Amino acid sequence: MISNRVSRIRGEVAQAFEPFCASTPEEAPGVVLAVSGGADSLCLADATLAVAPRLRLRPLIAHLDHGLRGEAAAADAAFVRAFAAQHRLPCIIERADVGALARERRQSIEVAARDARYQFLARVAEAHGARLVALAHHADDQAETVLLRLIRGTGLQGLRGMQTHDALPAAPHLTAVRPLLRISRAEIERYCQERRLQPRHDATNDALDHTRNRVRHELLPILERYNPNIRMALTRLADTVASDMEIVEQATQAAFARVAQPLHEGIAFDRSAWRALSRGLQRATLREAARRLQGDVTGLSYAAIEEARDVLNSDAPTGEIALAHSIRIDVSPRAFTVRHSQVSSPYNRSNG
Repeated sequence: MISNRVSRIRGEVAQAFEPFCASTPEEAPGVVLAVSGGADSLCLADATLAVAPRLRLRPLIAHLDHGLRGEAAAADAAFVRAFAAQHRLPCIIERADVGALARERRQSIEVAARDARYQFLARVAEAHGARLVALAHHADDQAETVLLRLIRGTGLQGLRGMQTHDALPAAPHLTAVRPLLRISRAEIERYCQERRLQPRHDATNDALDHTRNRVRHELLPILERYNPNIRMALTRLADTVASDMEIVEQATQAAFARVAQPLHEGIAFDRSAWRALSRGLQRATLREAARRLQGDVTGLSYAAIEEARDVLNSDAPTGEIALAHSIRIDVSPRAFTVRHSQVSSPYNRSNG
């Protein structure tokens, strides 16, 4: 007999995939299940396999060895391969040298591992005709993400946290699906116990040299002294902001349509119309221009937007503003154009 907990988690998974389910077996969407072998991904894989026949999903398993844990990583890969074989699923396993990538790109191990993982999942999806990538982020991950962004400094967009459906970072034409965002880590562990799943343990999740791990093991327990339900409070904050952002997004798109015109070489703005917008909509339309040009707002800081606003709101400016590493703004007294730039140049203001 299936317990209420197992039914609830499978229900959450089914609900996340329902918008993509096919009407015929021939149209069954491919779903790449990112499986590390840990409790989170094992729960996601097991629940997805339970609902896949009804939703006409075509699942396959992908696992990346980050090259950081030696024999333990090899054992993880063997475990995932055996799980896939048990369920007669295609299984793609690759190895990356994340340490070398981090040194080459001057990134932290955490960022390099994340980028390598998303790029791998995108390659697997494209090679197998899948348009969905299922990720096992859960409610505790969401709370940690929101708290990390608060610590580092963020706006409403960052406070939304992770979304159940979103563009895959490495490939915006693919959809990342996160069915477990409302499920806690404790519930996931109990699901695995009830289903007699025996997940692997990744010791790097305990290492305090990673920022997220320090938030998980040090900061959140301190905050729980002030609010025992702090994790739930943070996830509810993300849900609330995500709902409110729907209104903000509608206002942004309406304002963008009034003041901006996409061109072949970039996005042109009527400066007088843009200056008439509220501060919030000025910021939002600049972010929207960057998003349309590069697919996301990576590298776009609050300081850069505010510097651009100062210049664009001044009297009769001309010149160029570096908005992000690959985005610049060409300014004239009556208009400005946001466009790609391989070389970022400092702004050279002239008041004529």
